[in-house]
Amino acid sequence: MGEAKELSQEEIEKIKEEIERLKKEIQYHDWRYYVLADPVISDAEYDKLVLRLRELEEKYPFLRTPDSPTQRVGGKIEGGFPTFPHSIPMLSLDNAFSEEELVEFEKRLKRFLGDENLEIEYSVEPKVDGVSIELIYEGGVLKRALTRGDGYVGEDVTPNVRTIKSIPLRLLGDDIPFLLEIRGEIFMRREDFEILNRELLKAGQKPFANPRNAAAGSLKQIDPSETAKRKLDAVFYASGLIKGVEIKNQKELLQKIFSWGFKVVPDWKIVKGIQEVIEHARYIYGRRKDYPFESDGVVVKVNDFRLREILGEKAKSPRWAIAYKFPAEEVTTRVLWVEFQVGRTGTVTPVAILEPVRISGVLVSRATLHNFDEIRRKDIRIGDWVWVKRSGDVIPEIVKSIPERREGFEIEIEEPRNCPSCGSELYKPQDEVALRCPNMSCPAQIIERIKHFVSRNAFDIEGLGEAIITQLVTKGIVKDISDIFFLRKIDLLKFWGIGDKLASKIIDNISKSKEIPLDKFIFALGIRHVGESVAKILAKRFRTLDEFLTANPKEIETIYGLGPAVAQSVEKFLRDEKNIASIKRMLQAGVKVLDYHEESEQRKKGALSGKTFVFTGTLKSMTREEAKKLVIENGGKVLDTITSHVNFLVVGDLGDRGTTSKLEKAKKLGIKLITEEEFLSMIKGS
Repeated sequence: MGEAKELSQEEIEKIKEEIERLKKEIQYHDWRYYVLADPVISDAEYDKLVLRLRELEEKYPFLRTPDSPTQRVGGKIEGGFPTFPHSIPMLSLDNAFSEEELVEFEKRLKRFLGDENLEIEYSVEPKVDGVSIELIYEGGVLKRALTRGDGYVGEDVTPNVRTIKSIPLRLLGDDIPFLLEIRGEIFMRREDFEILNRELLKAGQKPFANPRNAAAGSLKQIDPSETAKRKLDAVFYASGLIKGVEIKNQKELLQKIFSWGFKVVPDWKIVKGIQEVIEHARYIYGRRKDYPFESDGVVVKVNDFRLREILGEKAKSPRWAIAYKFPAEEVTTRVLWVEFQVGRTGTVTPVAILEPVRISGVLVSRATLHNFDEIRRKDIRIGDWVWVKRSGDVIPEIVKSIPERREGFEIEIEEPRNCPSCGSELYKPQDEVALRCPNMSCPAQIIERIKHFVSRNAFDIEGLGEAIITQLVTKGIVKDISDIFFLRKIDLLKFWGIGDKLASKIIDNISKSKEIPLDKFIFALGIRHVGESVAKILAKRFRTLDEFLTANPKEIETIYGLGPAVAQSVEKFLRDEKNIASIKRMLQAGVKVLDYHEESEQRKKGALSGKTFVFTGTLKSMTREEAKKLVIENGGKVLDTITSHVNFLVVGDLGDRGTTSKLEKAKKLGIKLITEEEFLSMIKGS
């Protein structure tokens, strides 16, 4: 510093100019190498430039800036990842699972626009199976990187994103907006994923299941230097706010993104009409194995931004775009064994342990067998060769066995008589297909109850994952959900893998979670038949915790939308002295259950106001939980069981089953059956 002070202003300006020149030169060569894969200088020449820049910055630290290539890897992240809102929500996309559904997508657009003869231009791009990210540049310099989060608020992972060499710290070119919010996917290349897993196995650590999980885990490292070692990559395809540059369509946007120094999705194309969309989707399907990232479909977007504005958004997704998922991949493998999992309400589910096989880039070694009725219907045996299917994020399932490949040593799967966790004798309730464990103190049930209790839609306690919960229960530190609020830092430090910072963070998160709305508290208790929607109905009726705890089961049964199954479950739960004692302990620990407050007028007047829904089967465009939230947001109610108060049963894909108990009961009661498309039309009011 002393030497720098003796320099004249003119000398400082010359050094500053050299530093700026070096920064731009290095950035250009980074772009050539990491984005274009077309370097024009040798590694030795590149290293020489970086070395000179480091020397100058170390000698004159007051001239070092955050956008310097030498500043990609910073110090450890203290206190976790802060959150920030997205200026424009990062919405999810509706899904299409067939070419016919793509044709229907275009018909819907034309109907909405009121012109059946309109020729619509689309962009067709490979769908990248990575981690969604939004980068914010101000004055051309990277200021913030946010994960998608819940679509409205994301986590700030800027220090880790800065380590990704294909992401520019400063935008290239001259036509630079003074504000740019650019969106894309961070992913791990297949070869880097394989190398990482080999290193993890060598170190005795658990490997990642797929490249997407590896990318997500790498992006959430507390130490950016660890993220830097993982060799993440990124491609970009969309924007949030842009100020200072006018862009009229997707084609212009992708061209601009590339000119600013980013990688864009490969093989994108602007086409006219849905038939050309289908043709290019087929081309991408044939090319998908050549991409450095996993791809399970294409994204189809209206090209013209003016048309996008007219089309607008639905509750959770833009009307002008759709994700076309490629057909589910089916592969053959062998059933090695069958395990029995115990859920939080005692349900025992058979799970097939498979010879590991890769399906759509994911290593699959387990598949649900649902129940013994399904096992008998599909005639699945230990040792069988079977067809296994995995669609999107759905849990893999066995489609059917292959009896022709049997060799004579296959073993029929027998129903267990005793709980695999606690040894209690199992029973099967009347009119149910699942076996159940009656022991509320069963360790497996306790683990699942606590996982539910701390989940996002309940107490939302971050840091208490399955591994830590399992250790707490196994060691006898936690025997009941209320024990969570009596955990001490010293209790957590006993376990391998939990350091001082993580233990402090978990205790802090537990403390922060103690104030909770009544409906979330009821849901967190894990009462059978009481999901989020039923919990909200109960909270609305009883208003306070005291009123709920003294509820009359007959009164519950008469609440519109509920029935005897819910009433019996709640009564059984509240009559159990252990449960009441558990709730009292929580209150003694400082848990404050907030009285229920009326829903907003907007929700009460929604398109589904006064209507009650139940869902069965697999939905195409959203998860079951997303569909339930959609009903509530539009003023409707959702139940988990069929009663005479239900107005509609939304029937999704039933797979090979052909029917469900909900469907059969709905038919008997004369409840209206509707498809997923009809359900969405009701929300739109069409």
